[in-house]
Amino acid sequence: MSETLNVFWGAALAGRLTQEDKGNFSFQYCPEWLSSPDAVPLSIRLPLRPDTFDDTACRIFFINLLPEGTTRTLIARKLGISESNDFKLLEALGGECAGALSLLPEGQAASSQGGYELLKQAELDRMIERMAQSPLLVAHEDLRLSLAGAQQKLPVFFRDGKFYLPHGSCPSSHILKPEIPGFEGIVENEAFCMRLAAECGLPVPPATMIKGKHPVYMVKRYDRRQDDKGQLLRIHQEDFCQALGYSYSNKYEADGGPGLQQCFALLNEHSTQPAPDKRLMLQWTVFNYLIGNCDAHAKNLSMTVSRAEYRLAPFYDLLSTRIYPALSAKFAMRIGKQSRADWVLKPHWELLAEEAGVGAKAVFAICEELGESAPGKAQALAKDLIASCGAEKTLDRIVKNLETISRKMLGILKSQAP
Repeated sequence: MSETLNVFWGAALAGRLTQEDKGNFSFQYCPEWLSSPDAVPLSIRLPLRPDTFDDTACRIFFINLLPEGTTRTLIARKLGISESNDFKLLEALGGECAGALSLLPEGQAASSQGGYELLKQAELDRMIERMAQSPLLVAHEDLRLSLAGAQQKLPVFFRDGKFYLPHGSCPSSHILKPEIPGFEGIVENEAFCMRLAAECGLPVPPATMIKGKHPVYMVKRYDRRQDDKGQLLRIHQEDFCQALGYSYSNKYEADGGPGLQQCFALLNEHSTQPAPDKRLMLQWTVFNYLIGNCDAHAKNLSMTVSRAEYRLAPFYDLLSTRIYPALSAKFAMRIGKQSRADWVLKPHWELLAEEAGVGAKAVFAICEELGESAPGKAQALAKDLIASCGAEKTLDRIVKNLETISRKMLGILKSQAP
């Protein structure tokens, strides 16, 4: 027996996702959506057309909306759903996804669902404590929240210093990430790296650390905005794995996933302004290299989508993984075919430029600009954060690592100059 989920873009019904008897997915846009002047494709790989998309064409886009890894396992166990049952997980969690979409059972309308529950600090603390056993609070009645990725996250609505829990298909405004056992200072790590990125000129959403019984990292969602009446609206996005047709299980280049060359090609083909977007992605690549973020994979890149334009989205999930010995020291996406930071030489930067379709001098200029400015900015920022939130050991390690890599990179570029 087939099952169907209605796919809403905001409050408008855009199409229907169906699971056939054998478990295959199919997706079809609604005639009303296709005839609307506001119609936009859900994905680069799902262009507007009346024909049905088969499993091969549509499954990857939708399963990339779901959590991964241990988080997915815990959620499935808590809900009594098979971990491999993508459709049932989408049915359970799809009310609040990344981007503009909500996936709801037939008979439920996006505009008629849910509300916001004010959280007292003690309640928020208890929820954060329970996240390890109940990711995305799946045991909480009437919550249908889904965020991709392997790390535990909690979408919330935050306004005027107060936290609210969104119910049904109501949109969230911010994302909370708790500490991870075994990774000391990871909350301060991400807050620091995101603020450093902003000071270095990279587009990132506002991020901070919330101190309390359990420190959490909080970031404002760039795929949400307020209208003139203060109502929260969704902005559509798709990550690069969705756009390139890769499952979350293949998000790393070493696992057969996309590399930087494919990501630059995607911008060349689909960005409304490919030149500035490619420059931003080069800055992102160099910045991740300097802070020691080896987990910068294709799901950490997205494009915001509207009728008017496709643009590279603000950057997120920036942190130094290199300071944790338990994490891989290999790049998620290689720099000029080189997977290790210590082995990156000038020819690798030249090859990166070739892959991006820009001149080598443009890449060298970005390396020099960030390599010369980031260490000083990092020192000043770390001093401020240590004074306000502690984590001296973690931030000192990040800064020292950044200084070492910057010095080495600048030395290599100068010593190997023609």
